[in-house]
Amino acid sequence: MRDIFLKIQNSHDVLFKALLLFFCGVVIIYALPKEGKFKYEFQEGKPWLHENLYAPFDYAILKSDAELDEERAEITAQSPKYFNKTDSLKRSYLLSSDASNELKSKLAEVENILSLGVVSKQLIESDFDNNSLVVLKRNGYYEEIEFDDLYSIQEAADRLQLDSSNLTNEEKSQILKLLEPNVFYDEQKSNSVRNLKLKNLVTTHGKVEKSELIVAKGELVTSEVYWKLHSLRQEFEHSKSDSSSAYFVLIGKTILVFMILFVLVMFLGTFRQSVVNTGNKVVFILITFTAVILMGIVPLYIEGLNLYLLPFCILPIVIKAFYDEILAAFIHVLAMILIGFSTPNGYEFVYIETLAGLIAVFSLVNLKKRSQLLGTALMIFLSYSIAHISLVIMQDGTWHNIELNNFYAFGGAATLTLLSYPLIYVFEKVFGFLSDVTLMELSDTNSPLLKDLATKTPGTFQHSMQVANLAENAIQKIGGNPLLVRTGALYHDIGKTESPQYFIENQVSGYNPHDDIDPEESGRIIINHVIRGIELAKKHNLPEVLIDFIRTHHGTSTVKYFYFKAKEENPDIDIKSFTYPGPIPFSKETAVLMMADACEAASRSLKEYTAESVSNLIDNIIDNQASEGQFQNADITFKDISTIKAMFKKMIMNIYHVRIEYPK
Repeated sequence: MRDIFLKIQNSHDVLFKALLLFFCGVVIIYALPKEGKFKYEFQEGKPWLHENLYAPFDYAILKSDAELDEERAEITAQSPKYFNKTDSLKRSYLLSSDASNELKSKLAEVENILSLGVVSKQLIESDFDNNSLVVLKRNGYYEEIEFDDLYSIQEAADRLQLDSSNLTNEEKSQILKLLEPNVFYDEQKSNSVRNLKLKNLVTTHGKVEKSELIVAKGELVTSEVYWKLHSLRQEFEHSKSDSSSAYFVLIGKTILVFMILFVLVMFLGTFRQSVVNTGNKVVFILITFTAVILMGIVPLYIEGLNLYLLPFCILPIVIKAFYDEILAAFIHVLAMILIGFSTPNGYEFVYIETLAGLIAVFSLVNLKKRSQLLGTALMIFLSYSIAHISLVIMQDGTWHNIELNNFYAFGGAATLTLLSYPLIYVFEKVFGFLSDVTLMELSDTNSPLLKDLATKTPGTFQHSMQVANLAENAIQKIGGNPLLVRTGALYHDIGKTESPQYFIENQVSGYNPHDDIDPEESGRIIINHVIRGIELAKKHNLPEVLIDFIRTHHGTSTVKYFYFKAKEENPDIDIKSFTYPGPIPFSKETAVLMMADACEAASRSLKEYTAESVSNLIDNIIDNQASEGQFQNADITFKDISTIKAMFKKMIMNIYHVRIEYPK
């Protein structure tokens, strides 16, 4: 039992990655539609590409959205407006024993007007049609009347003709006070009745009998056929949402999602072991992959959202910014396949999005500056457009059915792809990555550190440029990140700016300050350029990935010249005083830089430049480094080392214009 716990404790990193993978799978499964997916793809106005389709059961034909919208509008327009009428006002307080007959007559007429109904000025000025029928609740009963039958206060006053009567002003005033609105709009009742009618709206018309031919192979999907197919799809997917079917649908989705994730893990484990071994890299890939899948499922829940408006090409661009093109393309293809199972016309979606994503990756292979992302956005738009046009022409046999609305969506998606610019920056900060875009900015020789290096140590600067060229070409041959190794090479010797005169490449007057100090002090100064370089890099906030090149470019090698010189004076001298602190290189890039740095520096001291002398020099230096175990932590093979040697020999001979002697 104790051994089991120890094994679990030592495998916490693997468990974390497995749990994260499982969590991402569960999130994707939960987000996918709960219904089963109709297995046929079809579009109105295009040929039916499958075998003859017969109705598997009886089902009703759904009305089109346009038909339903028209009927809903008609119901809304014709739905009656409901009004409530309050009790008639009492007039007894105006009557007295000596009230005139004219007053009694006018009061009776007021009562009659109020019994019919008086509405407010605001209601009169609203959008009610005077000739439209309304339902009035009077004395507990509903009756249908014309809205024009109701009085406004002004109409009621005009009917009474008080101005021509013999009533006193006080009596006229009291009568007018009785003419207050007593009919009010019942919005709640009106909405309730209208909503009930809308709810009971019949959404089907016609019926398809079981075994009836719905559409034949090659037949054009007309509007009538389309709604038969659409109705069958809706009925099929609805029938798969019951408890028993939903259970099997869930099993199918689970297998589908985890098969895709399994393929992703297999690819990473087989071809990108360095990614699998780094926790934050795995987290980054799974999070971005899952986020794009969820983005592709969103249109299923938001009606009217065009699927092609979403910037799916952000995924390969962001992956490419931190990894290689093949990994970016592979992850994009897997994501599009998974989304394609949940989208209408999934094959077309996968075709269009896969092409656009691959072209986006290829357009960024030689990324030199951020403005290239604008060119990539244009390439994505053209890819979308050309792929869409090709499908329309192929399926319809004409270009007349090409819709401009799709191009607006393509343009929007291509524009939204530019969001990858800030996303790359965010991911760099969150995960501690280093993108090619940032490397290009850092490799600019006008940056403060490199400008200082060129000014204070011109010899070292030229050396660094030559090392960068050697290392970049070598890493391209054996596989790796050329831009990373080039940038690392430019910064690897920045520590020499503190004491430039102590390094031979910066000595121009023939004076060597090492002649005036003892070998131990010379060794300390030489070794100190690594420590000083790390301090300078951290002060200027260089990424840790670049600082690693400064740390490892001498590994744990020895400053042999000064060590042997000191040993002549003191045979018991401690070699540790002349040994670089390390660590040794732990990647292809850092190992290649170590080789390039040593070979370029040593080549400057050759007395005679011949093919043989250059070849022997490079073989001796790299073989000595290998024998000292400097490459044992780097993922580099003997074949890689042989390739690097050949590359260095060729380039250094070209630098010094060495002519190869041909047999006579």
